[in-house]
Amino acid sequence: MMDKKSLYDVLADFRKYSLLGWIRFFHLKLRRKKVVIEGNCLMCGRCCRRICLEANGRWLRKEKEFYRVVEKHPEYSRFTVVGRDSQGFLLFSCSWFTTAGICKDHENRLPICRNFPDTNLYFTGGEVPVKCGYLFREITSFATVLKKELDILDEKKKKNTGN
Repeated sequence: MMDKKSLYDVLADFRKYSLLGWIRFFHLKLRRKKVVIEGNCLMCGRCCRRICLEANGRWLRKEKEFYRVVEKHPEYSRFTVVGRDSQGFLLFSCSWFTTAGICKDHENRLPICRNFPDTNLYFTGGEVPVKCGYLFREITSFATVLKKELDILDEKKKKNTGN
């Protein structure tokens, strides 16, 4: 049985994502698709210069929220606010990005850097940077394809047996 969410939880989820993100979510659900990440890192550093950060499961919209994150996690002080994206989320640049085009401590970079891009970016209405080696692709899941094929086989069996 699925737990019911409180109204507060539902509203918090709506705040986490953007309107475009919710449209993408429902569009995928209606079409029985999911989003996957394809490609690989080209080490171009575009994500290091314009990245959104999240805290407590929500993308940051206010500088005050960012300063609270830095108080709890000083390692995030390497980021500076450089603007906002089209959805109103704060954009950050990382001071550890070098002129050589890589992180000065690439092997020990933060989890948000190591895990970029995350599908949450897609559901906030965001995109991977232009000319990034990654892309978001909408696909039909194997389970959906399998179910469709099994349904077709069942229909054929019913026709052949006269049921």
